[in-house]
Amino acid sequence: MIIRSIAALSLIALSTINPASAATTTNRLTNAECDVPAYRNTWQDDELQGNVKLSVLVDANGNVQDTKVISSSGSPALDKASLRASTSCKFQPASNGAAPVWAQVQYKWVLN
Repeated sequence: MIIRSIAALSLIALSTINPASAATTTNRLTNAECDVPAYRNTWQDDELQGNVKLSVLVDANGNVQDTKVISSSGSPALDKASLRASTSCKFQPASNGAAPVWAQVQYKWVLN
């Protein structure tokens, strides 16, 4: 019997930012904590895998206010699970009450 496991990884990357505050924003957005999404057993039977790239709107308190799929995995189930998990991401708060900024989060769903 072959036992498989799923690895769902989240990677944080910068999106469009204001060049004037690039250094502050970079530090704030690169040090985030995101939950690992749950992978359902039924998805394993279907061998669902893929990469989901999301755009998340981060407010001055470091909370995610909005999410959008930039690049789909090809599986609506994996895309939805990634969207749900990304809402729990916590970024560092802005020190100056900055306006919300967009960041990118990528989830890689891989069967091992």
